[in-house]
Amino acid sequence: MNKRPLCIFALFLAGMIWILHLGGVPIPGISPPVLPEDCGAKAVLVEGLLYRTEETSFYTILYLRRVRLIQNSEKIYPIDNIKVNIKKESMEDSLVPGMTVNIKGNLKEIPLPSNPGQFHERNYYYARKIRWYMEGQWVGEVQKDRDFFLFWRNRIKEKIKEKILSIASVDTGGLFCAMLLGDKKEMEKQTVLRLQISAMAHCVAVSGTHLSVLGWGLFRILRSLRLPLPLNTGICSFLMIQYGILTGSSASAIRAVILFVLAVGALAAGRTFDLPSAMALACIFLILDSPAWLLDSGFLLSFGAVLSLAVFQPAIKTGKQGKIRQTYNGSCSVFLGLLPIQMQFFCEVPLFGTLVNLVVLPTMGIVLMTGIAGCIGAIFSIEAGKLLIFPGDLILKGYLKIGEIIQQIPFAVAITGAPKLWKVAVYYGMLFFWYVVKRKAGIIVPLFFVIFLAFGIPDQNLQVHFLDVGQGDCAVLQKGRRVYMIDGGSSDVSGVGRYRILPFLKWKGISVIHGVFLSHMDGDHINGIEELLEAIIQKETCLRIKNLYLSCCKEKEEELKRIEKLGKEAGCRIFYIQKGDRILNKQLQITCLYPENEQGESNENSQVLYVKGRHISLLFPGDLEGRGEETLEKILEEGTFPIQILKVAHHGSKNSSKDTFLNRVNASIGIISCGKENSYGHPHPELMERLEARGIRPYLTPERGMITIREERKTGKVSFQLKESMIE
Repeated sequence: MNKRPLCIFALFLAGMIWILHLGGVPIPGISPPVLPEDCGAKAVLVEGLLYRTEETSFYTILYLRRVRLIQNSEKIYPIDNIKVNIKKESMEDSLVPGMTVNIKGNLKEIPLPSNPGQFHERNYYYARKIRWYMEGQWVGEVQKDRDFFLFWRNRIKEKIKEKILSIASVDTGGLFCAMLLGDKKEMEKQTVLRLQISAMAHCVAVSGTHLSVLGWGLFRILRSLRLPLPLNTGICSFLMIQYGILTGSSASAIRAVILFVLAVGALAAGRTFDLPSAMALACIFLILDSPAWLLDSGFLLSFGAVLSLAVFQPAIKTGKQGKIRQTYNGSCSVFLGLLPIQMQFFCEVPLFGTLVNLVVLPTMGIVLMTGIAGCIGAIFSIEAGKLLIFPGDLILKGYLKIGEIIQQIPFAVAITGAPKLWKVAVYYGMLFFWYVVKRKAGIIVPLFFVIFLAFGIPDQNLQVHFLDVGQGDCAVLQKGRRVYMIDGGSSDVSGVGRYRILPFLKWKGISVIHGVFLSHMDGDHINGIEELLEAIIQKETCLRIKNLYLSCCKEKEEELKRIEKLGKEAGCRIFYIQKGDRILNKQLQITCLYPENEQGESNENSQVLYVKGRHISLLFPGDLEGRGEETLEKILEEGTFPIQILKVAHHGSKNSSKDTFLNRVNASIGIISCGKENSYGHPHPELMERLEARGIRPYLTPERGMITIREERKTGKVSFQLKESMIE
């Protein structure tokens, strides 16, 4: 290592940035951007170079760089790259990358996740130098002068994409676009899922395999034509740099391009190519260009995979090595090296990845070569293109079939949760010790390290997590391995079940929910649960829900039948509960206080749950109001139900939690779950005044993100864990 100063510097640079970031020190490229003092964020005019466009059902998405903010038509300030959402009806001109455009709209900081496990938009876009969102109002004064390279790269990419889709089969066209062009928009959701479940997602990442086939293939062709070596090197390097940019400049693509350029450059200069030093240089280049790459899963997986092959594969080398054995050892090496990263970012691990890669890794080159050959053949004849791409098309269908088979296996993916930082450090420490001291010991010893990292003793303290689901409700109760949910839905967050609730459950390592209570059938309480049930039915997750607890309501009979049908298809047992029903689990008690019958309107007939731990008690009244709230007051008077924490009903509406009810409850803490700047005006000022008058301290999810209440069994202490640092 002392002969490789680049490696030492790369490790030092990455380590320093990590330490400073964890210590809260502002770092350019990672810290939020700041506008000039005399500039506002609302109704501003920006000018920038359009370098990428996307289309959704109602919006056009524009990506701008070289952005300038124009203040009062006089002052001009350069700002960071912007992602613009603009309604299609506001678009008058057809825009293509390479144009310079003016856009008026409202600038917003890219938000942080409000729940653990949620996709980290800020880290993702900061790594790609996009540091602002804009809600565009109109696009004007489109300047027709274009960035030559950007314009023609886009035109070439679109033409190649057209050829691929015309010669590949319907099932594989999107896969070929992703593999050859880095364009994943044509991939079906089911295809993406099967690749993830079977650990084949790396197939669609532009990486070193592409440059081995495309770059070195071109280099050998030009060499056979007796082109001078320096000229050959220059042409291949230039074209591969353009290819890396064309495919989206991902971390894996940039790494592969840098390694290729260094390799052919070393060959032309008559020098030795050193892979570790080349990797270090690529790492330094990326980090200096955008430090946020260090927080990006793609960057860590890309560099981690190559590093794992270089370090761990020799350590598990035993006996004579055939091609199959080499592939297997390489796959095991990558698994060992990337396991903590996989767990941290995705909180689950595909269990059949090592075996699947025995088929995938040796055949990926064939897929790429036939894909390239098919595109070239399609220039002359579509039929010739179809014939040339056919072998790769057949192999990709085989990949999809493997994914389909694995998807049907109940435990093809293990939900592991995100590991603690200290466990990751110990894991890599044990791997390093094994590598240094126990070389040639095979794969058995590291399996114990994997078990240490992936499994842990469950926390026996009661934890109640109030998730931020926008304008909706969702609470997760966890005690040891027992997990219950109360509601799960939202009226303003699209895909709340798939993109907020399920990621949180994975982050916590929850693979089994013992019961889901649905207070009533309004969408903002159940649509996320419906998404989870549909995902279970479609084998899109290995999460299991054992029981659904519903309450009868004449007004919502159709909705009840629908959720009951979904639950049964997902393997749940269905229970209808009412006043007096109770679930006991050691020191956790869940009692249904209401409804008494199936009459009444949906909100006023909400299921009311009283949750009691050893030292903590909570009341969950759903959207209870009106006569339902009055009846609950009487029930509370008749029984002994001390309440410390009130989940404030109906998202803090004016018509719930009346004075007499709050007096009867006599809680000290109120949790309010609602959407940020929601159209209902929740929580209502009058409700907040009522809480304040009784000394009930409110905690709001739109202000603090997910709120966790944790009960300490031994001390009786009840602590709050707030995610307020995660919210703007």
